[in-house]
Amino acid sequence: LAEAAHLKKEHVNLDEGILTIIQSKGNKDRLVFMSEDVTKLCSLYKKRMDAQISETEWFFPGSDPHKPIHKTSLDKKFKQFWNLTPFAELCDKAPTIHALRHTFVVDRMNEWMREGISLNTMMPYLSRYLGHSNVSDTFYYYHQVDRAFQIVRQKDVVSYGVIPEVIPYEE
Repeated sequence: LAEAAHLKKEHVNLDEGILTIIQSKGNKDRLVFMSEDVTKLCSLYKKRMDAQISETEWFFPGSDPHKPIHKTSLDKKFKQFWNLTPFAELCDKAPTIHALRHTFVVDRMNEWMREGISLNTMMPYLSRYLGHSNVSDTFYYYHQVDRAFQIVRQKDVVSYGVIPEVIPYEE
């Protein structure tokens, strides 16, 4: 979340749909390719923000336009918008912005497994995309129900050493 909050306008290429993340985890720079729909939303957002606050270097300026938006402000806004959805009343625990990242990873891995695409092949790409230094950091996001665990066990040998076997507790 901090990476997004600290994006400068110069690091957001809306023509190509590419974010340049400077000094992320491990003090490494990386490129993040946005989907077409996200790029369009960001373009619309930038156009509106430039009309209001043109003299800021930040893509997501804070209440003081000379500073980036603070993480707590993002969390509060997300919660505010979540509470306006019909799903808010259906959940005991509201999601967080970071939960979207977890959902993305789990959905991507599930899709690859359903399609028979090797996690051995794809996980290094996903790990790099997320800014992780190794694949085991990415597997951390895959903390799903036992059924999903069984899919991983059956489909891919990479998970065997990363996700431990769950043994039911018996008294």
